[in-house]
Amino acid sequence: METVLFIIETLIFIPFLVWIMYFFVFAVGFRIPKKLFFERSNIQHRFLIIFPAYKEDAVIVDSIHSFLKQDYPKELFEIIVVSDSMTRETNHELENLGVRILIPTYEKRSKAAALNLTMNVINEEDFDGVVILDADNLVSPNYLALVNDCFASGAVAIQTHRIAKNSNTDTAYLDGISEEINNSIFRQGHVNLGLPAALTGSGMLFEIKWFKDTMAKISSMGEDKELEYYLLLDKIFTVYLEDVYVLDEKVQNRRDLSNQRKRWIAAQIDTFLNTLKRFRTIIRTRNWPMFDKLIQWSIPPRIILLGMVPILGCIVYLVAPALAYKWLILYGLFIVSLGLAIPNRFYTRRTLLCFLKLPFIFMAILRSFMGIKSGRNTFVHTPHGEKKEDYSN
Repeated sequence: METVLFIIETLIFIPFLVWIMYFFVFAVGFRIPKKLFFERSNIQHRFLIIFPAYKEDAVIVDSIHSFLKQDYPKELFEIIVVSDSMTRETNHELENLGVRILIPTYEKRSKAAALNLTMNVINEEDFDGVVILDADNLVSPNYLALVNDCFASGAVAIQTHRIAKNSNTDTAYLDGISEEINNSIFRQGHVNLGLPAALTGSGMLFEIKWFKDTMAKISSMGEDKELEYYLLLDKIFTVYLEDVYVLDEKVQNRRDLSNQRKRWIAAQIDTFLNTLKRFRTIIRTRNWPMFDKLIQWSIPPRIILLGMVPILGCIVYLVAPALAYKWLILYGLFIVSLGLAIPNRFYTRRTLLCFLKLPFIFMAILRSFMGIKSGRNTFVHTPHGEKKEDYSN
């Protein structure tokens, strides 16, 4: 009986060990001082800027005003807004700003559908690269100049540093910390250790021909995960520009957080299962970045790990106390990993107080798993520009 319990406990322990060691390695990688520098290019490329916007009347005009402040030749970039279910007044205001408006007619709504609509109406010969931004995103005036320098160096895929635009509720503040942990581990930590950065869904730039050809293959709700898959399949290195920022509005209550994560989790599971089918090919071709991504896509949300590891440790302690100590050590390693991955500016009293809300976030993410099927097939909209409190669940 003891042997059976030991085998079962070991089989459960191994994936948690792999996942937490993964966090630890790349959290340490994040702390390695390493910067990418790109010389100012004499060549100025032509960029298409796409803002998919569904019911984003509250934020899209401000975002366009922000982007138009670019210190980059106006004739070298064009802004297209895919205006889905926005008012005529908003569309008219955007057109007065010189923005091209596309009104979608597709029935199955998704960000991928909006991007494909845009790629089908433009002439790719008119542009060199395409920049994808969310309707709530704000960027600095030198954004295009900085990504142009990187693009001129030969980069095919670039991810810029997305940070929180707001911290008006505890949920938004914690979501901002979560975003920075992702930046530390899945982007900066990876690049520091020689692996491509993960995409975030906005603040992305791609070589336009590759993007158009690839988007034609994508129709799911998790277009950023599929784009990563094809980048890795084509062995394209995604560059991460740590010092080029995109301000992104964070969700302000637990209900919206649960709905958002529902879509993310569904996309991650689908992409993981699709990539797993190629496991033998990945090993045979020594596509180690794809292998790394396979591990990454197998990891449950961090908040689930934060809750499940101590729960499993307690269960093991009740059944076989001698085996419980390694769970305690593993949990300690996980806490250290997260501590390394959180940027120093978040070491504040507010962060400590917000951590007391984590059990509620844990329950919200658990609810996300219950809605994975709808997240896979149904467009889930995260509202922006609305001031909400955490108690509006």
